[in-house]
Amino acid sequence: MQLFSSLLFGVSASLDALLMGITYGIRRVHIGILQNLLVSAITLLGTCLSVGCGSLLGPLLPASLGTWVGSTVLILYGFYYLVKSMSRLRKKCLINTKTQNSTSFSNELEKTDLPAPLSYRSALTLGIALSANNMGIGLSASVAGLTLAPAAAMTIFFSVTFLHLGNHLGKSCLSQRIGTAADPVSGALLILLGIWELLF
Repeated sequence: MQLFSSLLFGVSASLDALLMGITYGIRRVHIGILQNLLVSAITLLGTCLSVGCGSLLGPLLPASLGTWVGSTVLILYGFYYLVKSMSRLRKKCLINTKTQNSTSFSNELEKTDLPAPLSYRSALTLGIALSANNMGIGLSASVAGLTLAPAAAMTIFFSVTFLHLGNHLGKSCLSQRIGTAADPVSGALLILLGIWELLF
């Protein structure tokens, strides 16, 4: 049970890394392996801190209450990402043809440039941002019953993988579709994780 919960947590918590990788790829910014590891290490640290805090708070609450609170917050986070994706989609539909053509032309110009490496300062900033974004999720999942070791392992694995994959996909025609799907997929996974922890 813990392995499946940790798998869901690792994927949902790391989808933001996929989205950021796509974003940097579109901007022709190359994320090297060292920068990737730096970002993922900071994300892992934030996840460990949040899951650790949740583990300390968990015993202070009745078992059933802790599970209900943690699972409910995870489900609410999931709905937040779904609403966020729908809001983004609505805004995207308002873009007129002229703007799209202008953006397409500017993207064509950008693709002629050589990729620039991501600076270590930017990697540090990105890692802190992704880590802060996962704090609430990690705390809630831990209170709901998720343990630290498998959650940390899944987080570092999917963070490194998704950031690398997203950076390459950002330079392809698939980037727009995947970038749009990141929020709803993350939301669905968080809702599934919350329900899973609640029932099992």
